[in-house]
Amino acid sequence: MLTREMLRSGLPELYTDRVRLRQLQAGDYSALERMLSDPLVIRYVNRIRKPVDARMRRLVAQIRVAADSLDSLHFAVEWHGRNTAAYNESGQLNERNELHEHNERSHSPLLGIASFQQWNEKAGEAQLGYILDRPFWGQGLATEVVEEMLRFGFGSLKLKRIEGRCHEDNQASVRVLIKNKLRLLRTISAYDHSGEVPSVLVFSMTQGDYA
Repeated sequence: MLTREMLRSGLPELYTDRVRLRQLQAGDYSALERMLSDPLVIRYVNRIRKPVDARMRRLVAQIRVAADSLDSLHFAVEWHGRNTAAYNESGQLNERNELHEHNERSHSPLLGIASFQQWNEKAGEAQLGYILDRPFWGQGLATEVVEEMLRFGFGSLKLKRIEGRCHEDNQASVRVLIKNKLRLLRTISAYDHSGEVPSVLVFSMTQGDYA
């Protein structure tokens, strides 16, 4: 079992068929800021009524603080081996416009971020989070990353329960959680000063469910 004290020396590297999950580094934050400046990427994240730039700065600051304190475990997501996003199932070069756009504007291999937020080591609970840059949507990567995070959480961290939350309008995220067999636990009606905002769906998986 990995403890918070053991992880102070660094997070382990995790691998799926296509990507590597590693500890966030100082050089990742500029790419993270660029990624989270996309209104579609940050659409369902962090005070959705606020301006995009303000939400981006707030979220990046939260990630920095939580990563340093290990209150949350934040992993950078990047390719390992051949850039498989550039190829389709038959091995031919993928000509999707989104990938060309990404190649032109990206100076980092960062595909996104995956996290265990609000990690309560004593209770054995954490909240799963994940964000991918827009060019990498629709390729099954989020499902792949969440599967590996669940394996790490229940295996190495010995968590008793992992929770995943998403806005009810975020059907792509709903599908990712359901594909990974998390169960809808409850719905939270959310409000801010400007009025009602989309309800939040709370999904959950226990160690017993995973086993």
